[in-house]
Order: sequence, then C-alpha cells, then structure tokens
Amino acid sequence: MELSERKMRILKSIIDEYIDNGEPVGSKHLMQSGNISLSPATIRNEMSELEEMGYLDKPHASAGRIPSSSAYRFYVDELMSSYKTSFEQLELLNELTRFKMDEMDKIVTKARSIMSRMTNYASITVEESTNDSVVQRFEALLIDSSSMLLVMVMPDGSINSKHVNTGVAIDADDVERIKNALNTVLAGRSLGNVSLPDIMRLEEMFGDLRLLVNPLLRMAYEAAEGSDGRSVEVDGITNLLSYPEFRNVEKVKDLLEIFEQNGEAIMDYLPMAKGAPDDADTKLKVYISDEDDPLLSDASIVFCSLPVGRKNTIFGILGPRRMDYKKATVALTRLAQTMKSLSDKSDPSESPGNGGGEV
Repeated sequence: MELSERKMRILKSIIDEYIDNGEPVGSKHLMQSGNISLSPATIRNEMSELEEMGYLDKPHASAGRIPSSSAYRFYVDELMSSYKTSFEQLELLNELTRFKMDEMDKIVTKARSIMSRMTNYASITVEESTNDSVVQRFEALLIDSSSMLLVMVMPDGSINSKHVNTGVAIDADDVERIKNALNTVLAGRSLGNVSLPDIMRLEEMFGDLRLLVNPLLRMAYEAAEGSDGRSVEVDGITNLLSYPEFRNVEKVKDLLEIFEQNGEAIMDYLPMAKGAPDDADTKLKVYISDEDDPLLSDASIVFCSLPVGRKNTIFGILGPRRMDYKKATVALTRLAQTMKSLSDKSDPSESPGNGGGEV
C-alpha cells in the first residue's frame, strides 16, 4: 500500500523529531511543533495506520511512537531532505588536499578522523591488510567493579577486543593506568622483542595490579598473530557513548565484535564486491539494523567504496539507528568528491603536456 502525501508528511516529521531528540513522538507534540496543521484526532488516526503498516512502533508505557527499520529505509530512499554542509565541515575536508595521493595511509587515517568529527558518530574504513606482530594502540573501558574491556588496534587497523576479568576490585583510574602503561611500553613495538626489563617496567607501572601483566601480554600476542586479513579501523567509537542507545558499555562491547575476526564480520554488513579501483561502487549504501540483529540492533551504517591509490577502501559512518542520515550521507558524498579531486590531480593524463587522451 502506497503512502498518501499526508502520511508521508507525518512520518517524515516523526522521524526528524526522533532523530533530533530520541524520545517517542506523540500527536500533541506534532501539532505543537507547527509542522503538521491537522487536528490531534486526525494525526492519531494516521499514526495508528502507519503503525499497522509497519512504519511506526509503540514502546511500552509511552503514548508516542518511534520509527521502525522500514520507516528509516523509506525515509532514506524517499523522504530525506537536503543537508547543508557548514563552513567548518568544508574546512575539515580541505585538510585532505594537503596530502598527495601516494600518501595513502595518511589520507585514509585523516579522512576517517574527519568523518568522525563532521558527524559526531564513529567512522570506519576497511582495507586489505598484512600481518605484523605489533599492537599499534591500546584502549580500555571499565565494564564493572572487577572487569574491563581491552581493545587492541593493529597497524593494519584491525581491532581485537577482550573481556578481562581481573579478579580484584578496579575503578576507572585503574583502567586508565593500565591503558597508559601498555601504550607506553608496548604500543608500536614488535612484541617478539619485548624483554624482561620491559615486563618489569610494566609491573612497576601496573602497581598493585601487576598480576595482570602476563595475561594482558598473552592477549596482545594472540591479537597480533591473528591480525592478517582485512584492515578494519575505527575512529570516534567513544562518540557513540553520548547517545542513549550506547551508554551501556556491554552494548559497545558487543558492537566491537563486528570489527574483529580480521574484518570478516563487518563485511556481512557491507556487502560489496572487491575489484580494481575503477570498479569501485561509489554509490552510497545504507545498512539499517532491525531488532533481531544480535550485534547492530540499535545501529546503522552509511558507507561507500572509494579508490585510494591502487586499491578500493570502504569508508563508513556508524551511528545509532536514528542517526542523522542527511548529515552522514552528505559527509560521505563530500568525501567522495574530495577524493576524486585528489585522484584527478595525481593522474598524469590530466597534467599539461600530456595529450590527455584515452589510453
């Protein structure tokens, strides 16, 4: 059944309101917002029909409605209005123009950081990678009074996270101390060259938690040995903690699972054929989760594949299911335009003196 103009207008208003505030939207609120010039009874009837059609859900103990996965899909495909890029966001993208196309790693890292800053969501990149027995960076989050989440980022960008049961009482300061010690002594070094003095230094920095040194070292070795495959790098994962959907650390832990297994899990959500850069599918795609998804039940990913150097790189923006899709899609569109501009500048066929003809 097709939606009438009135139903589409009401649905769009509900989705826009829910994206902004994250609270169920009722008929009274829609009428007071001034966006819908209909009686409350008419709005309620239309909302009830939209619910029956599968576009709205009604949370327990709430008079308002929230959008369903089908509603977000219809919104992205049919209803989404334009988003104007701010001057500050354009300035961020201009930072990419300082790089040359042969500085591929720097470009990808910078672009990922910019996407996270532009959207206030997490940003991801997926590339092919090679094995290296190094942990590039350690992150850690307190889960409860006796356990923590250890996140290890490899040089190729792949992520490995471990739930660490310490067996003793710990707090946020302890977790921060552990993270800083691991980064100071181990980050960026070949783990095969870790010496006894290094271990002793770690034990000194861990203090009364020195018994954790050996188990955490073992986790780092295992993560480094298994890091070959696809490179999956994430920026801004802590941005997600500002949204109610992800304030539970356990949920963030579950979310991180899709970035492990050498990128195989994330590719289930980013179905895209590999090929030469000329075959890159630069068209934006949007993955919208549903309630049955064990890992992404409250999340969505906007992504595309862009040629960087001689290989394709998947760029994605990960946020709550109620993410601002306008902002996310425009950010990636602008990135694609900037990357194309960089590629054109580095293409010798575009330079003066070359005939510029096809080869």
